[in-house]
Amino acid sequence: MKILVPLKRSDRVKDLMPYVEKIARAGMKAVFLVPYPVDGVRWSSEESEIKAIAEGQQLAEYYNWENNLQKARDRVSLAVEDLPSRGIEVAVDIYTGSLTAAIKDYTARGDVYLIVTAAGIGQRIAGLFNGSNSLFELFKRPSFLPVVLIHPKAVS
Repeated sequence: MKILVPLKRSDRVKDLMPYVEKIARAGMKAVFLVPYPVDGVRWSSEESEIKAIAEGQQLAEYYNWENNLQKARDRVSLAVEDLPSRGIEVAVDIYTGSLTAAIKDYTARGDVYLIVTAAGIGQRIAGLFNGSNSLFELFKRPSFLPVVLIHPKAVS
């Protein structure tokens, strides 16, 4: 069984780890999905042809899939170091395009037990309508990271 931990660029693994540690059990696998490119999008701004060629080579290296996979592994190194000692396998993958599509691809395989993700502004706005949040709380920085636990059948 897998626990899927999809990350957005702004998510910090150390904020999600307490929740993953509480849920994961020995024999499970925690899969961290990190957006590609890991450090965000870049493009060339050079006008000189010679400098543009050199910058193009740097961009090719920047967008290299294997390099980005290594950066993603480095980003989740806290989890990679801690969870295996508890008998939990850790995998790191990078996704392109929509996070929703990446989650659906993983859950379609049928072995995802739970999805652990940081609550976004959407959940906080929804709280306005169901009465669990006030307008003031919408703009207040929370003292803890709101996390959403999703059963994979909810996104199918």
